[in-house]
Amino acid sequence: MGIETAIIAGLGLASAIGNFNQQKSEARQTAHQGTIEAAKRANEIKSLAAKQRVSYLQAGLELEGTPQAVINDTYNTGMQDIHAISEGYNQQSKNIMNKARAKLFGDIAMTGVQAGLSGGSGGLFGTGVTESGGGISTGTINGKYQGAKVW
Repeated sequence: MGIETAIIAGLGLASAIGNFNQQKSEARQTAHQGTIEAAKRANEIKSLAAKQRVSYLQAGLELEGTPQAVINDTYNTGMQDIHAISEGYNQQSKNIMNKARAKLFGDIAMTGVQAGLSGGSGGLFGTGVTESGGGISTGTINGKYQGAKVW
């Protein structure tokens, strides 16, 4: 493997890892945002239940039977909302990480292919001779001449 090939492979790998780490950070931020949104909803539910209690007590009702059932329903619905919020953000975070992993593996594979292609005489396409100054490259595949390209 030539120095150029090693540099290309190293830069490609570094870029792939950098992109992966950026996506990983985004997934963490998404999960954290979900925690914040769930906490906001929990506070809203507590506030609503407290308002219901105060309203029933001011009306002279005891917190039994229907009034208590309404408050309980408020809490139950709120818990379902909190769970749905958490699950939604967690799923988004998982999706980001799945895409990041797939992209990382794809980038690593592509880096390997690119390094193989740029490997000169040891590359994938055999002799990749480039004429300096002319921008003409010729090559062979399995020992057969494949023509010239003008860049």
